[in-house]
Amino acid sequence: MSREYSNEWPDYTYIDASNYTHGRVRFTGLGTYIPSSIITNEFFAYVATRLGSPRSAEDIERVTGLQTRHVCASTLDLCRRLAGSDAPGLIAGQQLEEHTTTGIADAIDTDTVVDMAVIAARRALESAGRQPEEIDAIVAASSSDNYLFPTLAGLIQHRLGCRRVRAITLKGACACDTEAFQSAMEMLLSSNARRVLVVASEAFISNITHILDWKTSSLFGEGAAAFLLERGESAEDEAYAISGYDASQAAALYCQTPVRRDAALMAETDRQIAQFYQEGRAEEANALLSQHLIGYTRMNGKEVYREAPRAMAECVDALCRHAGFDTRMISWIIPHQPNSRIIARIGDILIRDYGWPADTGAKMVNHFFHYGNLSNASIGMAIVEELRLGRLQPGQCIVLPAAGGGMHYGGWLLRYQGFHNLAATMAPYVH
Repeated sequence: MSREYSNEWPDYTYIDASNYTHGRVRFTGLGTYIPSSIITNEFFAYVATRLGSPRSAEDIERVTGLQTRHVCASTLDLCRRLAGSDAPGLIAGQQLEEHTTTGIADAIDTDTVVDMAVIAARRALESAGRQPEEIDAIVAASSSDNYLFPTLAGLIQHRLGCRRVRAITLKGACACDTEAFQSAMEMLLSSNARRVLVVASEAFISNITHILDWKTSSLFGEGAAAFLLERGESAEDEAYAISGYDASQAAALYCQTPVRRDAALMAETDRQIAQFYQEGRAEEANALLSQHLIGYTRMNGKEVYREAPRAMAECVDALCRHAGFDTRMISWIIPHQPNSRIIARIGDILIRDYGWPADTGAKMVNHFFHYGNLSNASIGMAIVEELRLGRLQPGQCIVLPAAGGGMHYGGWLLRYQGFHNLAATMAPYVH
């Protein structure tokens, strides 16, 4: 069954279909980095039980759909400090690759978010057969990096050894990568830029969740992804991007960054939470975790489940309409990976509300269960897994939707045409 498009557009809840970008842009490179340390469900079951909510590892997997989360070594250290050195489910991996500072000032300490971003960016360039000096602009996306300035994009530019070109950093939770795609497209189409590097890097567990807030922290992993986009020349390079924002939904998923005046209060509250946890005073620890709003992610899971899939489904449907595509022309829908139930619901909404065929669910790509929610890096990792499985093939049309806190949402429709050096793309771990 296929759906014929007409001139009548659906009454979307979120997407303003008239605000989109269209042009010839080619996706020429992809690199990722996933740290090799692992947190299993045993850890979060242990924390939940200590806090008065007895859980097994199987309970955590049933609720989250997750088996493992890859994290940086520093995150494991933080887990041990907060939950105890005897906490189970913390599996040490290898350290980050030795990074090249490229003359970065000693006064600026690099962190895991920057290190992961640089590794992913180098791999993206290698996969495209390009050098750092060929890059005309960098767009970075992160909701968990440690720098206000210099920005993440600026540090990536410096560490890679790029020319002094435009470098922009976006924030806005898990849909910033789609905003970055659209921004990069607009640079390529409206200026003299020929190659734009898009980099997303996230360390949510350690940086913007409280590890003892297990209902939230257990959903996330850590990693980075980088995309090289180049100005296209042929009809095969036609691409479409769309994005939007609806702050009326902010309460569903938000994070208020601490500023200097909050620091003392935050530190004291963290100390009390850790003390109550260690002393077995679960009720008091839970009370502080629920009251402490500044510096940590807050999420209303029911609202996110209800609204985020609809926003992503609208992006997919609108992009296909703009492209004039029959639904059969889409080979894969590779969404942001917040959890397995949300991914499945995107397909359900497309079928039920927008007339997509019954096999749409089979096109939904889901690799959440091994990595967790990587925020802006999740789409890149899902693409790598599709390539690893041999399912994504050159010439196939794909749609990449995302939704995140705020609420922020967007999507990108393009044709995958292969990479110059696929081996560089297929190297997500440090060996």
